[in-house]
Amino acid sequence: MSVKGGDIAAAHRRHDISDQVWERLRPLLPGDGFKRGRPARDNPLFLNAVFWILRTGAPWRDLLPDYEDWKNTHRRFCRWRDGGVWKLLLDSVIDDPDLERLMIDASYIKVHPHGTGARGGNQAIGRTKGGLNSKLHLAVDSHGMPVRLSLSEGTVADCTQAQSLIADISAEYLLADRGYDTDAIVAEAEARGIQQVIPPRSHRKEPRYYDQALYKLRHLVENAFLYFKQWRAVATRYARNEASFLATC
Repeated sequence: MSVKGGDIAAAHRRHDISDQVWERLRPLLPGDGFKRGRPARDNPLFLNAVFWILRTGAPWRDLLPDYEDWKNTHRRFCRWRDGGVWKLLLDSVIDDPDLERLMIDASYIKVHPHGTGARGGNQAIGRTKGGLNSKLHLAVDSHGMPVRLSLSEGTVADCTQAQSLIADISAEYLLADRGYDTDAIVAEAEARGIQQVIPPRSHRKEPRYYDQALYKLRHLVENAFLYFKQWRAVATRYARNEASFLATC
């Protein structure tokens, strides 16, 4: 729902959600068919405000005036986070995923100093040679559409998060890079009837066969990360709270 000045939309409103997207999201939002919450006619404005923050990576205090008060916007963002509204929206856009192939991978997220200092200690933040990092773990379907994600410290090995990413998901093939070549992952995939397409590590005495032609499709999960990181508040972590960061993804 964009706000226009004359015939040309204001430059900072170029990423406002379209009417088509709004009609899909509207029934899921508090006050518009949602089971809880009072009527909220400004939901489109609020969503556009949050998306502007995520797109630019700007501090909440720098929210532009035509998106209304930053305090109320941030407060509502946290209410929706705690009430599971953001997760509901994510689940709603995962519409009938094609799980012939399930692809998993992980990517480092640089942590800005503003993302440290959470009450009780830093959340899902680890120190690597490059400084403070988190790691985003992602599973996508055959078309590269996100199915599941999680966050960990940057020092956590990718393979340790694989089982939670694929849990309860029925797929024909599991595609992952050789960082996921562990006996536990291979055994679980085989036990569930999932054919693993994972290059064997060099130290294996008896390298397993994997379909190299099918493995080339794994670039779809890397493409998904490229899209995620177009949103600057995802590419760099500014949120102190782990749940707040996951709500933005």
